[in-house]
Amino acid sequence: MTSAASSTNTVYVVTGANRGLGLGLVEALLARPRTNIIATVRNDETAVGLRRELAQIAAAEGSEAFVVVLDLSTAPTPERVLEAIPSALVGRVDVLINNAGRMVPMVPIAHVAASDLRAAFETNAVAPLALFQALRPRLSTTPSAKVIMVSSSVGCITAQEAPGGAYGVSKAALNWITRALHNENEASGLMAVALHPGWVQTRAGEHAASEWEFKGQLPETVEGSVRGMLEVIDGATRENVSGKFITYKGEELAW
Repeated sequence: MTSAASSTNTVYVVTGANRGLGLGLVEALLARPRTNIIATVRNDETAVGLRRELAQIAAAEGSEAFVVVLDLSTAPTPERVLEAIPSALVGRVDVLINNAGRMVPMVPIAHVAASDLRAAFETNAVAPLALFQALRPRLSTTPSAKVIMVSSSVGCITAQEAPGGAYGVSKAALNWITRALHNENEASGLMAVALHPGWVQTRAGEHAASEWEFKGQLPETVEGSVRGMLEVIDGATRENVSGKFITYKGEELAW
C-alpha cells in the first residue's frame, strides 16, 4: 500500500475510512477492478487498524487502497492535504467522498453549546470544503469529476427532524456548500451532490438513536446504505442529482 496509484485506474478519495460507512465504501470499491482508493483516517493508530483490516480483503484485479493520515477534526491547510496525499501518490481524483463527520449532542437548538457548534462546523462543513479546495486542481483534470458530500436528513431545514442540535446546523451548511459548488462549476462539468445515507447501523446512527431515545432497530445496514450510495454516485450527472440533496435510494429531499 505504499506504491503510487495507477494513472489509468478510477481514483476515489474517501475520508473517515476506518469504520462505519467509510470502511464500507472502501471495501465495496476495492471489489471493483482497476480502482484506487485513498482512504483517510484521523491518526496513526486508526491507520494501523485500517491497514490490518484491508489486508484481509481480496482486492479486485488492479485495485488497491492507500491509507493516509489526515485529521479532519479541524480543517486542514492545503499544505497539510498535499503532504498527506501527494501528487506522487495520486495525480488525479475522479470522485471525492467527504464522509468524515463529527457527532455532537442532539439537543434542542436553545441548548446547543457554542463549543459544540464550532466543533461540528469545523469537521462537518469547513473541513470538507478545505479538502475540496486543496484537491481541486486534481479534480479539474478529470472530465465530469464528482464531489460527494455525505450529509444527513437531520440537516434538512424544511423538515427539521427532532432535535438536530449543532449536527443539523452543520449539515445544513454543508448542503449550502454543495449547492454552491454545483452552481459555480458548470463550465468544468464538476458534479456536487449532498448525499443522505439513511439512518444506518453505525456508531453515528446509534448515537442519534440514543440521543432521541429510539428503542427499535435502526432501519438500514452499512451494506445496504453503501450499495445505494454507490448507485447514486455511479449514475450521477449534472442533470439528475448534481446540486441536489439526494437519499441513498435516489430520492430528492427538500433543503
